[in-house]
Amino acid sequence: MNWATSEQLCTLLDQMIWARCATEQARPRHRVRLHALPPTMWIRPARGVGGHKAARTGTLPATINWRNGTLHAADPATGHPVSAGWSVDAAGTHLAGAIDLAEGLTDLGRPTGTMWPAHRAPVLSAYQATRLLDEFIERGELARWTMLAHLERFAQECVHQVAASICREITGIEEHETAVRLLDDQQLDLVVTHVLYGAAGPDSRILRSLDRCLDPATTRNVDPIRYLTTQIRRDLGDQVRVAIGDPQVGPRVRRVARSLGTGAGLEQIIDRYNGLHPSDRVSTTRAIRALTVAPSLESTAVRNIVEASDV
Repeated sequence: MNWATSEQLCTLLDQMIWARCATEQARPRHRVRLHALPPTMWIRPARGVGGHKAARTGTLPATINWRNGTLHAADPATGHPVSAGWSVDAAGTHLAGAIDLAEGLTDLGRPTGTMWPAHRAPVLSAYQATRLLDEFIERGELARWTMLAHLERFAQECVHQVAASICREITGIEEHETAVRLLDDQQLDLVVTHVLYGAAGPDSRILRSLDRCLDPATTRNVDPIRYLTTQIRRDLGDQVRVAIGDPQVGPRVRRVARSLGTGAGLEQIIDRYNGLHPSDRVSTTRAIRALTVAPSLESTAVRNIVEASDV
């Protein structure tokens, strides 16, 4: 997402993670230090991990797993030192340790490469701490919708490429050839809307992916921004196939049909498919749908097979 930097997007993730933790945090009844620990940090990935992004920047964002959450309420009356344990397991890199939680003022931003030795926070009254927790929730909700707006813009920009890729898969044309349009602009807008916001109600696959992205376990093998963009491309592809009536098994059925060549009958295609993918147990109806999807498209291999099955 070239218009929004990884730094900006990770800041939105940080705000959403703090908000989730603030929702679960008990409201204090006495003076407290409220440490807002960094939810993400920049790490140096293992060699060969991270692709072009890691090669270009040298770092990738990673979600930090804090032992007791990203918001830590420390009692200022406690005489002994307070610490917080953390770990990062992402991009082939494992880091772990603990930092001291002390009184004071600090604005350290986001750790890079290594964790800070200490985190400082001022002492707050119970009222101030409660208000701060509420502010975390409010900022997190705003960040969620801001992130969704960024993801919607990304989806609108790549849905045409996704649809063209599916068209090439159906027709068998080469990458350098121009793919015809499977769906018009209005239909593609509906695809984006369904993926981002769902068919009805405040829920969608991307909103659920966004919630999962806040969990460090979700992004163990990929940075959180890459995870979200990959999910959007996958979900757009699934929804484009739904819009044109292509069953989930469509690409595999057509691959089997093309491998058998001209003259193969429908039963032969189904038998070969079920032999290769026995758990699918593709039916005649789904096989026909896969072979006749988007009838306006010119697909020589598939057309010949369908014609042969009708003889």
